[in-house]
Amino acid sequence: MKSILIKIFSLLVILSCFTGFSKLNATEKSFSKRFNLLATTTHLADLASQIAGKLINIDALMGPGIDPHSYRATAQDIMRLQAADFVLFHGLSLEGKIARVLQETKRKGITHYSPCEELPKKTLIFTDDTNKAVDPHVWFSPEIWITCADSFTQKLSEVLPEHRNEFEENLSKLKTSIKEIDRWGKSLIKALPETNRILITSHDAFQYFGDHFEIRVIGLQGINTMVEAGLADRTNLSDFIEKHQSPALFVESSVNPKALEEIAKETGASIGGTLFSDALGTGNEFVKGPTGENFSTATWQGMMVHNLIVIEHALNKR
Repeated sequence: MKSILIKIFSLLVILSCFTGFSKLNATEKSFSKRFNLLATTTHLADLASQIAGKLINIDALMGPGIDPHSYRATAQDIMRLQAADFVLFHGLSLEGKIARVLQETKRKGITHYSPCEELPKKTLIFTDDTNKAVDPHVWFSPEIWITCADSFTQKLSEVLPEHRNEFEENLSKLKTSIKEIDRWGKSLIKALPETNRILITSHDAFQYFGDHFEIRVIGLQGINTMVEAGLADRTNLSDFIEKHQSPALFVESSVNPKALEEIAKETGASIGGTLFSDALGTGNEFVKGPTGENFSTATWQGMMVHNLIVIEHALNKR
């Protein structure tokens, strides 16, 4: 009898230890499990980071210097998309090559969201009279990017309501930062000689920037880098440069600079510098903002400050 009681007691101890271990293991899992957001572009990854960076895991499908127009998804990308809790994409045909992959992962029930596709039609720039070909480079308008930030914050707050207050507080800080750079940037461009306010770039990504900061924009290629510039495009741009005596041309970090460099050489124009367009910079480059704060070029603020400084320096020739 005594031996039976000892065996029962031993069994209860073992079961108790196992149950305790299971509970501990479950607790560890609950703490280690973090909400995973995967953004397609560097611009969206930065937006998510500034709104929710310390509260969730954020990763970008594309990195610095990558052209989203021509990007093709790898097998690893598909696995990352399927493992995400939330996929933040740009839309407006920017990620043209991976649109089908995004649709496939959406069918699996993963939350997909684009703040850009919710923008009012009146705020968008269309490239033809049919109002079908949309210019997707909306981040170059501070006002529009704030609208995108508002929409994303609202959507993420619906998904993770327990963090709503933190998201909204971060949104307020982001808006303040964008507005400060906006005011400074407008004064910078306005101070340029009027005849020099011509921004010539590798592809037509800066129309929102031009409309907002009141500077004329000319791109060698169209809004989509997949459509290469032809001989007529190069001739027309060369003629324009010589006619207007444009002081500088600007290459882009995500676009092959060869064609624009050749035109600069042919016309005698200089390359004013490299601008960030369809991809942000790395976390290793910093610029000083209008209030003295250092911004990484991997942020919207750093991208915009860098571009404005490069443009102002190259075009401020009297």
